[in-house]
Amino acid sequence: MFNIKEVKKEGRCLLKRNFWTLIFLGLFMSLIVGRYLINNDAMSSAKALYDYVSDDQEDNPEEIEYMVNEVADKFISRSLTGSVTSLVKVYNEEHNVTKGVLYGVFGFFTKGQLQFQNLIHSIVEYEDKERAVSLLLIVGSLFGFIIRVFLVYPIRVGESRIYLESIHYPRTKIRRLTYAFKPKRYFGSIKAMLRMEMQKFLWNFTIIGGVIKSYSYKMVPYIVAENPSINADDAIKLSCEMMYGEKWNAFKLDLSFLGWIFLQIATMGIAGIVISPYYTATYTMLYQRLRKEYIEKQKPLSEFLNDEKLFEENELTKYPDVYEIRRKRMKIDYTKKYELSSIVIFFFVFAFVGWLWEVALYLFRDGILVNRGTMHGPLLPIYGFGCTFIILLTQNQKLRRILKNPTTTFVFIVVLCSVLEYVTSWYMEMATGLKYWDYTGVFMNINGRICLECSLFFGFGGSLCIYIVAPFLERIIQNLTDRVKLILCVSLTSIFMIDNVYSMKHPNVGEGITTPVTEKTRVMNIN
Repeated sequence: MFNIKEVKKEGRCLLKRNFWTLIFLGLFMSLIVGRYLINNDAMSSAKALYDYVSDDQEDNPEEIEYMVNEVADKFISRSLTGSVTSLVKVYNEEHNVTKGVLYGVFGFFTKGQLQFQNLIHSIVEYEDKERAVSLLLIVGSLFGFIIRVFLVYPIRVGESRIYLESIHYPRTKIRRLTYAFKPKRYFGSIKAMLRMEMQKFLWNFTIIGGVIKSYSYKMVPYIVAENPSINADDAIKLSCEMMYGEKWNAFKLDLSFLGWIFLQIATMGIAGIVISPYYTATYTMLYQRLRKEYIEKQKPLSEFLNDEKLFEENELTKYPDVYEIRRKRMKIDYTKKYELSSIVIFFFVFAFVGWLWEVALYLFRDGILVNRGTMHGPLLPIYGFGCTFIILLTQNQKLRRILKNPTTTFVFIVVLCSVLEYVTSWYMEMATGLKYWDYTGVFMNINGRICLECSLFFGFGGSLCIYIVAPFLERIIQNLTDRVKLILCVSLTSIFMIDNVYSMKHPNVGEGITTPVTEKTRVMNIN
């Protein structure tokens, strides 16, 4: 029997050892993939909805459409994320959270099945409501099954692999999430995970067998992550043997996380950013303990636990994987001095990328293609000025010291860009009487001018520009002749100035671009 306190302490140490990678991994698995994806209640919910629609009721087109949409919502959201969305939905309604990138991403995976609904509506006439819902369930189930098996299962194995490598390789990167997608690993991983889920599903039909077997199969993802070529039956048998006599203790280990779970609920899931990786890290260390004991006793199938490099202390920082692409890395110097021509080109590149981002965002969120920004050309100067200004600040010898600490750099950029965006929004509103962006309804916004979501995005984007994008672009620019650089700078600047002068008299306005500022909105913003 393992000691719960010791295992949890080892889990905390593992989390600290590779903190940021495991935190970002936890965010990805929770928000995009869905934590553990055990959705057995999805079938019962769908069946209840199907029975409701199948009953002899008065034909009501509005009621039928509502039920079809409800079925689609539940199936798409649970197939992709494995989570119930009602809690988040209620929170959004109570706090008027209806906009933003995070809201858009969440909507894509939960309520963003409009294209899917349109497809069903075009195939089946609403008059035959039972047939419509039947087809919807079949297509939705098939879609969810394909995504789950061929995408989610390998990702879950990759997650387990990252945690295992993090035990002795502190610089394991999140790109190792693709571990199971490599040759000779992919289909073996899928077979083992699929067999485990199928057996768990069948055991759920018994009174208590499903709970017991869920603990018996706890080690399967770690076993497959260590040895993806293992036979599915052997992986399940090995997990059952390793957990023999440990299931009750594992149950008590889960109970010890109850306080953390309540904290996660109380914080609307925010605390889960750390709790989820902590929980997974704890079970990773439990696997290491059980594996060591199992090998020492030379029990059956122990020969499949054969990746000794995972559990041997060494001086390497990354696991030496034969499938890793070996290539000469481009040396990036983010502290170098940039020429004036490079700075000018940086401005136009960032302004263009910012314009692409805004256009794509509105196309994704609202389904409309608009030319965002004050100008008529494909440029958003605020992105160009913001990123270029940040790079210019890094040329200062004193400010350059913060570059050694990415966290400090990130915070500095968040604050700087937030101030710049707020001042720009205020000035444009006062000068033109128009609002080119309005974050009202976005979580944690200030007068609709700035919001937490965009500030964090600017922090991430600015850091990316400083450490990676600008040095990379500089290498490309330096391959150009002085004549070409001069022609580029003069041409781009001339076009920009012409567009800017024209836009001052004829600003780019319209639906999805601007919002007229009334006296009422001014008062609301001040308050």
